[in-house]
Amino acid sequence: MQQDERGHAMTSDSADAAAALDLAIHNFLHWRAAVIPPLRNSLETDPDFGFAHIVSGLILHGARNIHFRPKIAAAIASAEETTTAMTPREQLYLAALKAAFQGDISGSVALYETILVQHPLDLFAQRLAQMELFWIGEMEWSADISARVAPAWSEAVPSYGIHLSCRAFDLEESGDYRGAEKLARQAVEIDPSDVWGTHAMAHVMIMENRIDEGIAWLDGLKDHWGEANQMALHLWWHRCLFHLEHGEFEAVIDIYDNWIRNRELPLLKSMADLYIDMQNGASMLQRLEMCKVPVGDRWEELLQLTLNRLEDHTSPFTSPHYALILAASGRFEESYGLLASMEAFAATDKGTLGPRYRAAAIPAARGAIAFRQAQYEDVVAALFPARRSLWQMGGSHAQRDVFTQMLVFALGRLGQADLLAIVVDDAKAFGFSDVPERLCYRQAAALLQ
Repeated sequence: MQQDERGHAMTSDSADAAAALDLAIHNFLHWRAAVIPPLRNSLETDPDFGFAHIVSGLILHGARNIHFRPKIAAAIASAEETTTAMTPREQLYLAALKAAFQGDISGSVALYETILVQHPLDLFAQRLAQMELFWIGEMEWSADISARVAPAWSEAVPSYGIHLSCRAFDLEESGDYRGAEKLARQAVEIDPSDVWGTHAMAHVMIMENRIDEGIAWLDGLKDHWGEANQMALHLWWHRCLFHLEHGEFEAVIDIYDNWIRNRELPLLKSMADLYIDMQNGASMLQRLEMCKVPVGDRWEELLQLTLNRLEDHTSPFTSPHYALILAASGRFEESYGLLASMEAFAATDKGTLGPRYRAAAIPAARGAIAFRQAQYEDVVAALFPARRSLWQMGGSHAQRDVFTQMLVFALGRLGQADLLAIVVDDAKAFGFSDVPERLCYRQAAALLQ
């Protein structure tokens, strides 16, 4: 019996296989790109290491790609062959993976909670729970989980800073900006390469409209992101949000081309269509075009990747971005085909995601398609009734705001100042500061004059 870095048992006779898996999990927790090589090494060293097969399935599930389902199923099957040798903790992880694979995301999270009751220092379970809850919009639930395990943590526990950064993001999305800032800064002080702590602080700053601070914060830490996974590219996306507020569009284009969608970067060479990268690209191009900034043929690169994902309903936040990409590329037939596929999924799915597609993802996709056709009445018809339900698609307040901005622009175009005032109040309620002074709302107000 082997142990991970926080003393949890791992069922393998091979110390080398366990050490390789522990490294893979450590890198995952620290948002480093080098997860698959040590995971592969672990499985090659001990093919009967059930927990390694489980971790492989969980990593693939986290990629939210329908084309990975056969590999996830194979990982589950391999793990099930070794269940009698697993610890109860490892068996709970297998049950969580199977629940997630079957679409029962809430059930999967409940199993992570069960693990954490017994093993409050199991940071892997905490991170996986946060990841699942983030993509269904349940960040207060995630905050409850991190609060429950917090008393067990101290500086003496390995990866303490990562626990702090996870907790910081929970607090930020729950509206506790001061608590989030304290923990995020502490996490980054422990480890300047902690991109999740950096990310939590960037969120605090965009929500509080601290634009110059946000640019300085990210600029001061960017040299520490060399080993990071796609979260590094997402941090560049955050930097674009700050530059947009200042109207620094050339800086945004430069960052987009060199970081957000630079297909020469190793991260994008290895997986160009990872969902978060697709979200980054689509939402930033949309924001630029709403500011009347020409983006050239940049939609085309995203389009070619999207055409392979029209039946992929693994993420209610990503699907509306696919609809946006299709519509922005003039592929309205495909965009309506995607919408019909989303509606069919929502009508038949018996898991966690179907209701979220129905309540949030479908209205967002419908609004995005209508916006690209300048059908502003249809934008309002889709998004205004759903605006207080969009959290159910998952993502952060800052990410979902692109759909609110489409609604804001549509209301401005239609001269509906009364409804626009309601949306401004909504944004304040969501936690945005200085809403009328923000670029999108200033532009919409100008349309009313």
